[in-house]
Amino acid sequence: MFYTYKKIGAALIAVLLIAALAACGNSSDTKGSSQKEETVTYKAENGNIKIPKHPKRVVVMADGYYGDFKQLGINVVGAPENVFKNPYYKGKTKGVTNIGDGTSVEKIVDLKPDLIVVWTTQGADIEKLEKIAPTVAIKYDKLNNIDQFKEFAKMTGTEDKADKWLAEWDKKTAAAKTKVHKAVGSKTISIMQTNGKDIYVFGKDFGRGGSIIYDKLGLNATKLTKEKAINQGPGYASISLEKLPDFAGDYIFMGPWQAGGDTGVLDSPIWKNLDAVKQKHVYHIDPIGFYFSDPISLEGQLDYMTKSLTK
Repeated sequence: MFYTYKKIGAALIAVLLIAALAACGNSSDTKGSSQKEETVTYKAENGNIKIPKHPKRVVVMADGYYGDFKQLGINVVGAPENVFKNPYYKGKTKGVTNIGDGTSVEKIVDLKPDLIVVWTTQGADIEKLEKIAPTVAIKYDKLNNIDQFKEFAKMTGTEDKADKWLAEWDKKTAAAKTKVHKAVGSKTISIMQTNGKDIYVFGKDFGRGGSIIYDKLGLNATKLTKEKAINQGPGYASISLEKLPDFAGDYIFMGPWQAGGDTGVLDSPIWKNLDAVKQKHVYHIDPIGFYFSDPISLEGQLDYMTKSLTK
């Protein structure tokens, strides 16, 4: 009899143990479900996309936006090669994987992103990217650089960080404006890049520090720059060498179209006879550093331009 009770008791204990383990398992499942990442629906160029409310592993295939996400405190795990060449990102790419030219889907899979950001015109297969992680496609010129920064903040729930930077940016540019106007007054400023004998003159809406020079610092462009690169067109004008004197300002920020690019223009008599060249009012711009127009790059450009114009 004692043996029978002992057997029944053991069986009862076993049943209770299994029940307890099952309860623990259900409890864990419930806990795991409650800890799943919250999502929000974001209206992108490729439709309404469910994205993490607080993304933790972002791949920024659209290189121009790397600094936006870094400034907002978002963890970027992958970015294209240009990002690693930007002098203003020095010390700000640790732990970030170089994904090459930003078109390879295969390089992104191993990074296990929870959000991918890409341009609509980038050449990447967006449908393939969407199978890896929520993918937000952005039209390059739909918003200006500051409005795009604000949009990313809204998208990732980091408006407080954006507002903080924007307030500091206004203070910095206001202080710089006072210094620069004292130094150059009403003189004209040009921003140019060369590609062989092709010359590009930039306005305020195509990067290259144009929004700083013409908007934040309120400096003057030449008449033709206003007509062809600011008041109309895509934000820049392509001109011939012969037209250079008509567009050149009293101060010129000049650089090659790409690193190591040919600057044959600088050897021409037309260039050498410009007043800005004779007065040594020409300042080199880094082709990669001035390609970007995110908060981090803008601060670097502002510092360089201010020092150049006031030294």
